[in-house]
Amino acid sequence: MLGSLSLMFRPTRSAFRLLLALLATLAASSASELRAASPGREIAAGPFTATWSSLVKYECPEWFRDAKLGIWARWDAQSVPEQGDDYARSLYLPTLPNKRANPAFSWHIDHFGHPSQFGFKDILPLWLADRWEPEKILALCQRAGARYFVALANDTDNFDCFDSKYQPWNSVAMGPKKDLVAAWAAATRAAGLRFGVSVHAAAAWTWFEPAQGYDATGPFTGLRYDGRLTASDSYGKWWRGLDPSGDLYAQFHRPGAKPDAAYVTKFFLRTKELIDRYHPDLLFFGDDNLPLGEAGLGLAAHFYNSSLAAHDGRMDAVLAAPTGNAAHRTAFVATHERTVSATPRTEPWQTVTSIGQWHYKAGQKYRPVADLVRQLVDVVSKNGNLLLNVPLRGSGIPDPDEVRLLDALTAWMTVHGEGIYATRPWKIFGEGPSLTAPAPDDLLAEARLSFTAQDIRFTQTKDGRVLYAFLLGWPQDGRLSIKSLAKADGKTDPLEKQLAGISLLGSAEKITWTRDATGLHLILPAVAPNDSACALKLTLE
Repeated sequence: MLGSLSLMFRPTRSAFRLLLALLATLAASSASELRAASPGREIAAGPFTATWSSLVKYECPEWFRDAKLGIWARWDAQSVPEQGDDYARSLYLPTLPNKRANPAFSWHIDHFGHPSQFGFKDILPLWLADRWEPEKILALCQRAGARYFVALANDTDNFDCFDSKYQPWNSVAMGPKKDLVAAWAAATRAAGLRFGVSVHAAAAWTWFEPAQGYDATGPFTGLRYDGRLTASDSYGKWWRGLDPSGDLYAQFHRPGAKPDAAYVTKFFLRTKELIDRYHPDLLFFGDDNLPLGEAGLGLAAHFYNSSLAAHDGRMDAVLAAPTGNAAHRTAFVATHERTVSATPRTEPWQTVTSIGQWHYKAGQKYRPVADLVRQLVDVVSKNGNLLLNVPLRGSGIPDPDEVRLLDALTAWMTVHGEGIYATRPWKIFGEGPSLTAPAPDDLLAEARLSFTAQDIRFTQTKDGRVLYAFLLGWPQDGRLSIKSLAKADGKTDPLEKQLAGISLLGSAEKITWTRDATGLHLILPAVAPNDSACALKLTLE
């Protein structure tokens, strides 16, 4: 019988090759799905899987497109010394890449001691957050015009600012002895804002490698820093029973080695717990193209599927991450650090910047509010959002200069928010000398943004009935011509509707204007309503 069947179904050579190809395709597909849901990395059921082909079908929700401005507080134990960016790494670097002495290393020795005896782990119990009042901070952010707030869940220092089941080095077990993410979430939602978290711990494996090192010269030559200490070294120490190298620094590996499976799975579980417990509206990864390969893809799919399940099939989640790969821009909200898109994009995007350094630095000078406002306008005109970092002091409060900056932003947004929130790019996003700057890779460093009285950016309401022309400078003689609004006959007229009137936001003075084939010509008040950016409101019939 079996022999007869085998003769009946004996394939030809070409059919056999086709069958092999089909089986190989099915095997590859099955292997991909197994990797997407490998043991310990299971994701919520739903249409998204841990593959780029699935994730690129994501569609950004309207709330994010309407929000335009978010505020971020990059605040953790690295803020305690108040010495600025990347302190947890810098304290292990005697010299900078240019071979000059590292001031952070010297400062640490002067104030805390040598990193062989007092490393980053020993700063953690000093972080008390004793003046932190999240409700007051969120009130400042809400008044300043933020529509979403992002809290730091963990930084590259690998310390969790929440009650983490998988990371014993966390803010409930030590330091503040509080679930900071939970408190941030409650205060943010009470203020009526969307809540986000930022996650950067995937980089700790490489970022903390200097903690394995030692001084090459001087009285501590050859004495290894604390990056290789384990629980067996903890007897009589405040961190008794904890494993610095295994859990905090993640440094039981050869420098340059790739992260192992245990490290990747632990990161996955920590982040999945963060999503499932605190239900953020926005998840911000600091890693390019999602962290740690398939683990990052799985977390993205889990985040999206969880959002669909919680909102009756409606996508409400925003995943933000840096990317230089245009093919992945629809898989999440592409987020660029201190750079802006040179041109408008069809898909929403985001720029993340800071008023100063990323972490708090005593005595630092902050960016003028006028620069921040002009960057916001430029970003919004190109279909983007601005996420603005306001670093807090170690105690958990903003300094007086930060409060004054937020107050100035409040004053501007109160008047001009109607031209920012819930707007969309116009057919022409802007004009002026700043548009002639070269833009490699379609990105401009924010340090290169320089605007003049001839630089203008446009936004419009969703229904197209109101057009806003933001002036990024003020003409000295009060006369302005906007070439993009030149009058044309028939269907080629850029406005497409009759221009019913023009007003200047923040000013009661009447605007005199004419329009011809060379542009819209205006006579403006002698004095600008503000020193940042002014907006003409064009009402269309």
